[in-house]
Amino acid sequence: MKTRSIAAAAVAILAVVAIILAIVGYYGIQRFKTPAPTKTATASSAPIDVQDGDIQAYYNQGITWGKCAQGTFDSYRGINSSDPNEYQCAFLKAPLDWDNPDGDQITLALAIHRSGAKDAPALFINPGGPGGPVVSALPYYSAQGLGESVVKAYDIVALDPRGVGDSTPVFCMTDEEKDEYNAGAETDGVDDSPQSAIAEAEEGSRDLADGCRDHSGSIFEHIDTVSAARDFDMVRAVIGQDKLNLLGYSYGTFLGATYAGLFPENVGRFVLDGALDPSLSIEDVSAMQMRGLDASLQQWIADCATQSTCPMGRTKDEGISNVRAFLESLDKAPLPTSDPDRPLTESLAITAMIGAMYNTQWWPQLSDAYADAVRRGDGSALLDIADLMNSRNPDGTYADNSADAINAINNLDYEPEGTTDQWIERVNGLKSELPILGRYVGYPSAGLSAWPTEHADRQPIHATGAAPILVIGTTHDPATPYPMAQRLAEQLDSGVLITVEGWNHTAYRRGADQCVVRAVEDYLVKGNVPQNGLTCQ
Repeated sequence: MKTRSIAAAAVAILAVVAIILAIVGYYGIQRFKTPAPTKTATASSAPIDVQDGDIQAYYNQGITWGKCAQGTFDSYRGINSSDPNEYQCAFLKAPLDWDNPDGDQITLALAIHRSGAKDAPALFINPGGPGGPVVSALPYYSAQGLGESVVKAYDIVALDPRGVGDSTPVFCMTDEEKDEYNAGAETDGVDDSPQSAIAEAEEGSRDLADGCRDHSGSIFEHIDTVSAARDFDMVRAVIGQDKLNLLGYSYGTFLGATYAGLFPENVGRFVLDGALDPSLSIEDVSAMQMRGLDASLQQWIADCATQSTCPMGRTKDEGISNVRAFLESLDKAPLPTSDPDRPLTESLAITAMIGAMYNTQWWPQLSDAYADAVRRGDGSALLDIADLMNSRNPDGTYADNSADAINAINNLDYEPEGTTDQWIERVNGLKSELPILGRYVGYPSAGLSAWPTEHADRQPIHATGAAPILVIGTTHDPATPYPMAQRLAEQLDSGVLITVEGWNHTAYRRGADQCVVRAVEDYLVKGNVPQNGLTCQ
């Protein structure tokens, strides 16, 4: 796997960060103990005998819940996740290709946290990505992330989507290749013309697809969101649920909206927090995310500038100038870190910065790490943050396959848009518009054009006939900008928009603002639909 230039890699960097942030929740940036690498599921149900392409055979398969294997869950603050009366695991089969159910089969991994109530309904969670493992994060959501009233009312179900986590996984890079990929390439003196960046994006896409095929066979061709949504409906039926109840964050809203469009009659209580608009093109999504992240970086700098000790500068404009100069300096001279073999590169530094934008609680820690870099010449703290965002363990292994999965899934879910001239015009416009991230605007459609699979056709989703669907948008969400939530709520025939004032990515969690907590939990637990247009501080 070849290293990438900054411009060609920008979209991939932003995407990978989104996965991990959805999973680590609101602990704040810190170094965790080295977890065991996520293990490929070794137990599975027997193959399904499908006759004459009848997908009903998958819906009719049995499920056996049992004790979760050691290593299934990450370590979450001493939470006892080994009690089989509280946490259980299972495996199901699904067709590799739902349009060819007689063909190869894959394994889906799922876990459940029991509420203790008799005949409690199931609530599926998806924290985002795409590519974020869900099963291993179940103890966090059941013990700390979701409100106690929700956990008491529901059996909480975590299903690793196809290609992700302990379900049949996709792998496209070795750990060493991921290190090279995340570090990027020095670009000083390199041809940085648009034509060169486009060619590099295309070549990188082909190389990555070759890696997926070499490491994982054909599964990378069948892990699109439509196929994942069909898996969810099958699992819903197998565990005996008439309706699917879902709490989806970030990409989980994309998955939830896709499900609602396919199976509106099976929609139960849906909450889509940090909404992505599935009708948007890759060009629109990329531009909106870059704008949202740039605005958050500016706000971080402005907030810091009110303090006399701010390492960026005494004014917002001075801070922006200093941050830009610092990042550009790393292209020529990466900073040393505590690991002599891993200096802080420009790519790793920008990964740390944009990652910390997902929660304002992380801003002080980012400022301290930045101060270490510019005042002491030590990039260790920023490298630690980047490694957390990239799911890299201190021993050099990667905790999951999220980086592989997100690239493969996005390349299936989106199609290229526009001409080369239009790509260049868009990039030049964003470079002029964005004072911090303009340097990192890439060519997503160029990469998609070289990906050797079919691409989904993006269309509005109406989900006619579905039960009310709560769509939550935060006004300054850095990763899923607020207009996406507005658009999705308008598209869905039964969409109900909740607006939350703030700068964080997603809004609902235990201990959050009581306005949004009450709205979500009254709906999930009692079925009370909040007023469309509700605004929370």
